[in-house]
Amino acid sequence: MSAVESIGGRRVFKFKASDGDFDRYSDRLNVKGWRVDGYNANGVVLYNHDDGASAAMTGAEPQLPIGKGRVYVEGDALMVDIEFDDEDEFAKKVERKVSKGILNAVSVRYLMLPGQYRQNERGGYDCDAQELLEVSVVTIPGNSRAVRSKSLDEAPDDLVERIATRVVDLLDARAEAKSTDEEDVEDEQKSEPDEEDVEDEAKSTNEEDVEDEQKSEPDEDDEDDDETKGFNAADAAKSFVEAFKGYIRGVKE
Repeated sequence: MSAVESIGGRRVFKFKASDGDFDRYSDRLNVKGWRVDGYNANGVVLYNHDDGASAAMTGAEPQLPIGKGRVYVEGDALMVDIEFDDEDEFAKKVERKVSKGILNAVSVRYLMLPGQYRQNERGGYDCDAQELLEVSVVTIPGNSRAVRSKSLDEAPDDLVERIATRVVDLLDARAEAKSTDEEDVEDEQKSEPDEEDVEDEAKSTNEEDVEDEQKSEPDEDDEDDDETKGFNAADAAKSFVEAFKGYIRGVKE
């Protein structure tokens, strides 16, 4: 559920890297055909596919990887978890823009495997198997759907709190309505003569003594009622919400 997880104090961003539909180059890549072992062994994340090759020709300082990635297939998409290098100033700048939603997309570089691709009706290629070479954070992705996954962390900070407050209010209102209904029923019962009460008045002193002895013994139903009375729905709801918040934020206590 969380597109930004806190794992041992590290921030990990989740993106859809590819799917099986047409991309902007009219290619279709089989999601089940990704070969990712080589990539996960190295896991470099670049910016705009800049691997430093152009710098070798211009003499400029080569662009280094800005982070590390881990890819995996989830449902009908290839996903990538990216952790940015917090000791690199440029990588930190990219991460800030990703956090703000200014940069929101990734792109994959891959190698079509021999004999595993063919031309399709749009003039691109349908590929049954391909090896992933690298993943980049980009300004314009080749696949328009290769964007960052939605996250509850992107919502206002008080969203969960407002939901929790509403849930607690509803529980309190329900408990209050139930209590009122029970009081009304009790009042109705008290207003009517009870046949058992009439019979009790006619009982002998010995029978009353027996009842007194029975009353002195603890009743299991009474104990259950006491336990129920000790349950606070609002407190239980608040405890659940706190646990839920911890789960969706990826926090392990």
